[in-house]
Amino acid sequence: MKKVFFLIFSLLILFRMNMNAQMEMRIIQVGYIKYDNRVFYEKSEIKQADIATFEIIDDIYGKDKYHVYCKGKKIENLVPKDFIYLGDYYAKYNNTVWYSAEKLDKANFESFVFIGNYYAKDKNNVFFGGRWLKQADVSSFEPLANGYSRDKNSIYFVATKLDGADPATFKVLNSKYAKDKAIVYFWDTKIEQADALTFEVLNEEYARDKNRVYYNSSALEKSDPKTFEILDNPYSKDKNYVYCTLGGIVQNSDPKTFKTLGDYGYGKDKNHVYYYGKILKDENPRSFIVPPMPRIDY
Repeated sequence: MKKVFFLIFSLLILFRMNMNAQMEMRIIQVGYIKYDNRVFYEKSEIKQADIATFEIIDDIYGKDKYHVYCKGKKIENLVPKDFIYLGDYYAKYNNTVWYSAEKLDKANFESFVFIGNYYAKDKNNVFFGGRWLKQADVSSFEPLANGYSRDKNSIYFVATKLDGADPATFKVLNSKYAKDKAIVYFWDTKIEQADALTFEVLNEEYARDKNRVYYNSSALEKSDPKTFEILDNPYSKDKNYVYCTLGGIVQNSDPKTFKTLGDYGYGKDKNHVYYYGKILKDENPRSFIVPPMPRIDY
């Protein structure tokens, strides 16, 4: 009996080890991985790689003492000491400049430098993510934050020029909002009705000015900026209304007594229970018990 138990136990251990190994290989599917004394790129083994000296540079580049690899393939006629990795997928080798395995024909090898946030430039041109910013002024160009940049003439979001933006007064407010003296932007889109002078961010998704509240790029209908408050996701409210990010004003709700019940969709007031802004008709707010938060297994 002990032998049978030990055999079953051993088989369970081996099964679990095998499952863990398979899970590990499934989880890391992008880029390079060193596993079981071998090197892989997106599940394909790089048979010529030297495991002892292999270094992962980023998602597409790797190297060992003999070779440099791009997307798992050896770069021909290149010795590792001549490979110059700049950052954010930019690299220089063989007298050429590359971005994410694509050769940048317009780039000048000698003067090309990486300046941060996926931006780079040489003596003639500016690039974002390998794309040429045709109108950018090289001498005055500088990256800002969250995809924005500027030169003496213009503001850019990613590789797009923002028409009408004023470089002298432009400010990045957070990861979504920016403004200058006259215009408010949500990424590269103008918020037409926004008042730039009084506009302020509340968090990464909400902002307000003297006239209204905004959720991302949209104004909240009938919102009162003076009394507005952010509640647990997906709710907010002011003195007049309760709002849900999925549907705007929560109909028939009472803002004075409304409160959220966790941050996964439930709320209630003196009259109703709500789930993502919809009334649960069969539930009593005085006796309602919030269900357990759904468990997600990966």
